[in-house]
Amino acid sequence: MTPDEQDFLRRFFRAVADRPIEFNGQDDRRYVSIYSDPNFEEHNPVKLLMRSIEYSTGQSVQLLSGFRGSGKSTELRRLRSKLDGRGVYKVALVDIEDYLSPSQPIDVSDFLMALAGGLGDSLLAAGHLTGDPAHEGYWARLVNFLTRTNIEVPEISAGLSAGASTPDKSVSIGASAGLKATLKSDPSFREKLQKRMAGHLAALTRDVRAYVEECVKKVKARYGPDTEVVLLVDSMEHIRGTITNAAAVQDSVINLLVQHSDKLHFDYLHVVYTVPPYLKILQPNLGSLYEPGGLQMIPTLKVRLKDENRTPFQPALDLLEKLISERGDWKRLLGPESRAVVDELSLLSGGHLRDHLRLFAEIILRADKLPVSRAVVDAAIQQNRNGFLPISDEAAIWLDMIANSHDVALKSNARLHELAGYFEAHLALNYRNGADWYDIHPLVRDVVRQQAEVARTRWAGKD
Repeated sequence: MTPDEQDFLRRFFRAVADRPIEFNGQDDRRYVSIYSDPNFEEHNPVKLLMRSIEYSTGQSVQLLSGFRGSGKSTELRRLRSKLDGRGVYKVALVDIEDYLSPSQPIDVSDFLMALAGGLGDSLLAAGHLTGDPAHEGYWARLVNFLTRTNIEVPEISAGLSAGASTPDKSVSIGASAGLKATLKSDPSFREKLQKRMAGHLAALTRDVRAYVEECVKKVKARYGPDTEVVLLVDSMEHIRGTITNAAAVQDSVINLLVQHSDKLHFDYLHVVYTVPPYLKILQPNLGSLYEPGGLQMIPTLKVRLKDENRTPFQPALDLLEKLISERGDWKRLLGPESRAVVDELSLLSGGHLRDHLRLFAEIILRADKLPVSRAVVDAAIQQNRNGFLPISDEAAIWLDMIANSHDVALKSNARLHELAGYFEAHLALNYRNGADWYDIHPLVRDVVRQQAEVARTRWAGKD
């Protein structure tokens, strides 16, 4: 290939990389406004989230859910951009993964600590606070709280004795900085802290609420009494554990959002939490705990109709073509007469935005000449399909039932965690035609159908 062709592929590959759009004026063009299309406008999550914030008096709480790669982080940033444009709102965006490990069960105590610390850090980084409202960072404040309430954790005590003090001699700088880092990186420390916090949750909740209120008052004092503060909490859906503890981690997330929902509401603060899609199945009517906004769901882009023939839905295919064309010249990559190939890839993605981009990324990686051959396209498709395999016979039968019924086909609540795993792997996808409906990922539909038929025959023979 020529240097120009190599440069084209390099730029195209970087453009299809899966990363949120920041809406900072540099990469706004990559955002394709799906919800400006009349066919999808009713599902516009930013419009619905924003109206709940604007229509509420001073405070609100909402949930935003969707599959991994559905665009939740991008939509949160779009919401931040629109709220910033209103002038009256000051927005703090917190990535909870910066404070808590997604592979460990989450407790309400460490979540509240992370939330308060993230709010203060974000407001300071955005320039909305010129100094902390209590002349101490939240993490220093937390160490003081632990000291006042006689909650002893050896790692914190070591920091208190070894680190430098703040100007008022109240707390060790080393202890406060270490506490923030260790909360995320050390599971054993986090477990110790959770146990020692168990009898002090009410006091911690009051202290966190007081800190949040002080932050809001400081922002209002700087910008005016009509100013409102919005906290957007991203990446909560990433808290999903590992192969060995996924069920325990999922249960901890449910416990946090259901049993402790009252502790996630704050006076004088608008909050939006992103949550995993399996919660919609594991905990029906979750949104009722988070009024007035409730739960907003970002469905997978409907590329086929819910009919017997799975008829392609052209408006969605046109949107996905635009999504790619804003990132690179697909005609140069695939050939000038290759719109049919683009539509084929769009249908194979199931309308899952991340998988759509991955298909193109794999084609770009395999390109040795331009335009690429059909063999390269097929190899890229197979590589992406392989990422979902292998599938157990039992899972194939269940997924085949989902494909045929367009329902979750859940026979027992004891298998809810297994269904959640299908959602996490986006083997099962959620669509919306007024009411929600489900299908399995097109990349594995034929594999699943054939495997399910063989498995049923084999099992019937054993009976």
